[in-house]
Amino acid sequence: MSATALPVSPASPPQAALFFNPRHPDFNKDPYACYQRLRDQDPVHRSPLGVWFLGRYEDVRAVLKDRRFGAWDIPAQLRKKNAMLKSRRISPNQPDNLDALIANSENWFAFLEAPDHTRLRALVSSAFEKRNVEKMRHVIRRCAEDLLDRLYGADTLDVMADYACQLPQNVIAALLGLPAEDFPQCVAWANVISRIFDPLVSLEEYARLNQCSIEFMDYLRGLIARRRAEPRDDLISALIQARTGEDRLSDAEMISTIIVVFGAGEETVISMIGNGALALMRHPEQRRLLLAQPGLMNNAVEEILRYDTPLQMTSRTALQEVQIGGKTIREGDQVYVALGSANRDPERFTDPDVFDIRRERIHHLSFADGAHYCVGSQLARIEAQEAFAALLDRFPTLRMLPQELSYREHTVLRCMNHLFAKP
Repeated sequence: MSATALPVSPASPPQAALFFNPRHPDFNKDPYACYQRLRDQDPVHRSPLGVWFLGRYEDVRAVLKDRRFGAWDIPAQLRKKNAMLKSRRISPNQPDNLDALIANSENWFAFLEAPDHTRLRALVSSAFEKRNVEKMRHVIRRCAEDLLDRLYGADTLDVMADYACQLPQNVIAALLGLPAEDFPQCVAWANVISRIFDPLVSLEEYARLNQCSIEFMDYLRGLIARRRAEPRDDLISALIQARTGEDRLSDAEMISTIIVVFGAGEETVISMIGNGALALMRHPEQRRLLLAQPGLMNNAVEEILRYDTPLQMTSRTALQEVQIGGKTIREGDQVYVALGSANRDPERFTDPDVFDIRRERIHHLSFADGAHYCVGSQLARIEAQEAFAALLDRFPTLRMLPQELSYREHTVLRCMNHLFAKP
């Protein structure tokens, strides 16, 4: 094996040309059938657009842990879009550059490499220490029960609109200590900025993202100044106080981190709650088992994350030439690692398409792996545990109503638009 080869799965046998397109309606409807074809026919697949898709668990995990692959270089992507935008003015009422959006993204530690990534991650992680996150458990449960109280006695409910979409917003507001009257606007800004991860975004939308960045950054700058003057028991105050030796976060780094908390802490948790509720309703025997044995909740959450992960893919950039499965990935190539496919790989999981809350050794990749493993994974797990415990406690016979499910048009995030149920 050459010095640049990864110790991963062998080359796949020659097959007919694979059509794998995450933008196709079939993928939106059922990505897992598409993933099976990817794994079976061409697990290290180069698309006509020149980007790579990896489908096997061992390949995906190896790339996530390999330092020869850098994080998704969103700032570089934005700089290219910036040059395009400057060449033609979209609207006289919108900026003709993405300077604010670029400045924001350049401090997102998830897109940085060592030593910058190491430094920022250490500072942010100190604010997410276990004792700080665990303190949120009772807050999360109270938020969940308050939402469910409003639904008590309803004939039907939309699990997405009435519960999944609202709970993480309430949790983030409590986590950050945001004024209640400001939160709807903050959510609106964050939802627009989160479109940065979708490759389908147009230049017109990028201009809107930039404007939202300007407004959100201005708001957070003032909020940080107020917390510095009057600290509270919230994440913003913890970020201000975070230290590693003499090092501390700048205001710009804190602003970017708070925006990331909104993006990662809202959309993915909405998806996780919705996808988990769907799995429990589609598998009533598993729901009944969880009701009878609530001690299985932690394991059930891990199985939910494996079975239908919110974040279906993430991206890495090859920093040098690497061989994977007999294919040559060249320096600068973009590699999409399909987390959703890896979590259903039969070479790693027995009966991977079966939802089993008693499954053992659920080492899923839903929070990625390696240096860029999700720093908020513990908080997300606690949110899911309390969200499902409260939901089943209040509505133990919750069942899905006949409907045709639809999902957001997003190539990375798997999230339903609605999920109608009978309490």
